[in-house]
Amino acid sequence: MQNKVPLLLSLIGLFLIQPASAAPYPLGTMTCDDIGEFASEAMGWRKEELATYEEAMARLEARTFADPVEKKNLSIVLDYVFGNYGRNWNVESAGNVFRSDCKKGRDEPTE
Repeated sequence: MQNKVPLLLSLIGLFLIQPASAAPYPLGTMTCDDIGEFASEAMGWRKEELATYEEAMARLEARTFADPVEKKNLSIVLDYVFGNYGRNWNVESAGNVFRSDCKKGRDEPTE
């Protein structure tokens, strides 16, 4: 039994040392620019129209989506925009943050 403990600890250490490679989240039919555009739109709801989170969620519910993951992604965007992070963003920066986050880890299209 004692011989198994160091082996187990070695395996755990090996997994902890490996860099975490998070794959980019799925977008459905949306692009990273679409995600950024929505973040800017949502920030406009918060900062310019003074909409509540509940009102923003109702607007999201009224949209149609080509893929269920799109609604999930945009719900997450709303959580950030109407959460503590959103207090420090403006319309433009919210879009830039989400566009940039979306593009991380994705291959650039070849033309």
